[in-house]
Amino acid sequence: MDTFKLDTTSKVQQIKKSQQGYVLTIELILLVTILVIGSFVGIVAVRDALFKQKVKQLDNTILVTDNNGTVLGEMFNLDEHDAPQLFYIDRTSTDPEQNYRALIGVRDDRFTSREPIYYTELNCQGDPCIKPVSTESLDSSGVSRLPNTGAVSYFQALQGAPNYAIGRSPNGIPGHLFRETIQDCELPELIGGIGSPIGSRYISQKVITGEPCESPFNLPLDVGQAPLTCSASDGGLGIATCDAACGSNNGSCACPAGYYEVSGGLVDTLGLDGQCCPIGTEFENTSLLGLGVSALCTGLNLKKAVSVPDINNPSQNALESFTPPFQINLPAAGGRIDSDQWYPTPPTGEGNN
Repeated sequence: MDTFKLDTTSKVQQIKKSQQGYVLTIELILLVTILVIGSFVGIVAVRDALFKQKVKQLDNTILVTDNNGTVLGEMFNLDEHDAPQLFYIDRTSTDPEQNYRALIGVRDDRFTSREPIYYTELNCQGDPCIKPVSTESLDSSGVSRLPNTGAVSYFQALQGAPNYAIGRSPNGIPGHLFRETIQDCELPELIGGIGSPIGSRYISQKVITGEPCESPFNLPLDVGQAPLTCSASDGGLGIATCDAACGSNNGSCACPAGYYEVSGGLVDTLGLDGQCCPIGTEFENTSLLGLGVSALCTGLNLKKAVSVPDINNPSQNALESFTPPFQINLPAAGGRIDSDQWYPTPPTGEGNN
């Protein structure tokens, strides 16, 4: 009797254990199923959101490319002629060694800039010159040649950079990128010895078929500046005059870098040694020279411009490897009228429609 009870109890316990294991397995399967299905649903939802975000980003990102598909950069603005504008980072500047941004407009067949490039000869030939940054007094005439209408960019002044501008390329267009130097442009010979020097101006913003060269063009001539006096002694008077901006040569007062010592004429006759003018300017008497000298260093006050080299090929201009016609990328194909998908692309700052 007792043996029968023990056997019955043992079988019941075994059945309960089996049932408990079976119930636990079902719960585990349900839990795993829920987790796996939920993970797949989550992955699909995230993938769909990322895809839509990427499509929206592509629709709102405008890339400028050349005829070979080479990307020039991402557009960040449009100029007054609806031409894309982008930044070119110049990594070749050596004075000082600093990277600067150059603001460039891109039309279908050429590059543009607000600042023009000046040439000392007709037909945009000769030495290229450029205005220092933010110098409205030299030239502020835009494409209409009316004063106070353009030809001045303030972007470079804001970043403390030398001036940049698009100038003539060998075929006239699409244009090359030039950078300001510290050297003054030399004053070309004046016709008849008076008036403004005659040269030409490459103003890339001009809306014109072909090369935007204005020739002839009266090069901007400043009113002049007083020369530096950098002399150890002033003639036979024995008075040393050395302005604060002067340099030194072997311990003696001398013209600073970028200046030359004026010689000849009444300056030598009166013994006014050490008159220094910036290279590229000329020493002009505004009255008869005497002990109260009234003279000015007059010149273009334009700086020499140099071609910005391609960092990967210094023998080429930075823009020389890009071939027109230029173009921009199109929006993504999704969301067309014959599609069952629609991707809203609201303007920045507005909600979805």
